[in-house]
Amino acid sequence: MQSITINGRFLGQPLSGVQRFARELTLALDRKIAAGVVPAALKGAIWRLAVPRNTPVDIGLSAIEVDSFGSGPGHLWEQTSLLSRSRGSRLIGFGGSGPLLHRRQAVVIHDVTIFRHPQSFKRSYRLLHGALGTVLTRTAKIGTVSEFSRGEIASVFGVSVDDIDVVYNAVDHFAAIQPDETIVERLGLKTNGFFLLVGTMKPNKNLDFAIRAFEALGDENQKLVVVGGTAPTVFQSEGPQSNDRLLFPGRLTDAEIAALERHATAFVFPSLYEGFGIPPLEAMTQGCPVLAADIPAVREASGDAALYFDPTRQDELVSAMRRIATDNALREDLRRRGHENVARFSWDGSAERVLSMLEAL
Repeated sequence: MQSITINGRFLGQPLSGVQRFARELTLALDRKIAAGVVPAALKGAIWRLAVPRNTPVDIGLSAIEVDSFGSGPGHLWEQTSLLSRSRGSRLIGFGGSGPLLHRRQAVVIHDVTIFRHPQSFKRSYRLLHGALGTVLTRTAKIGTVSEFSRGEIASVFGVSVDDIDVVYNAVDHFAAIQPDETIVERLGLKTNGFFLLVGTMKPNKNLDFAIRAFEALGDENQKLVVVGGTAPTVFQSEGPQSNDRLLFPGRLTDAEIAALERHATAFVFPSLYEGFGIPPLEAMTQGCPVLAADIPAVREASGDAALYFDPTRQDELVSAMRRIATDNALREDLRRRGHENVARFSWDGSAERVLSMLEAL
């Protein structure tokens, strides 16, 4: 009987965009398998989620069994234990890596940020993932999260775009969240009285730029809430500290972020480079107007549902902030467009693409 193995190493990693993608796709696949909605070539297969031994398994599956085995650092586990366990099985990995000697696998590579913005990563990380990408794009079935990333991967690794599948991100999971409204009062905020920024300290996320644009705005009726980092670590150079108008609450739960998005004047996404750009879509599920960097992947994901600005020109973001804060009709139009835009994406549809990739192995 044939078997299909999902690389579950993501369960032992901190939850960010890549791990969210892996988690939600695994859950969507589980629902399809349980309902028997899989291609004929995959019917009757045994599905396993392979994880390193002692990894916390906090994902509820009904049709996919969890297989815990092996030990050691993540990449070593993939190249040894996972390779041995998955021999003779179709293998799918959602995090851009996998055992190099496996000849029947599909791997999703999300972007090529390590090549476009190398300063965001340690040299050892760049070398490792560059080598993995070079080999896997020649030996595995490759998927990625946008047409933009499809072209980028083909360009960087010298392979054909025709050999790369697109498996979009989705935000169904975020639309279903019950917001934690208490965060608004705890931070001393009021509806339409603050801009929201969610991101990491990596240079390509461009947080410093957005914060300085907010300072240049000089609107005493608005605050800026920066979720995901603290003031000393966000900036490449010394940046502004928290004050009455600039708040750094640190990491928040999805429920808290959803509540902030429901009350914010706008969600600001200033990134210089993305493979897809999921945070703007999450904001759209909560009816939050979006101000987004005018870069290809974000345009592809957000369509006409965002107000765009050049992420290298502070005056453009200042102008967009000023406009969205004073134009009620524009905010309502972006809310409507946002809800329409997110309907283009679903984890169920993305799971169908994954099943097609596996069928083709």
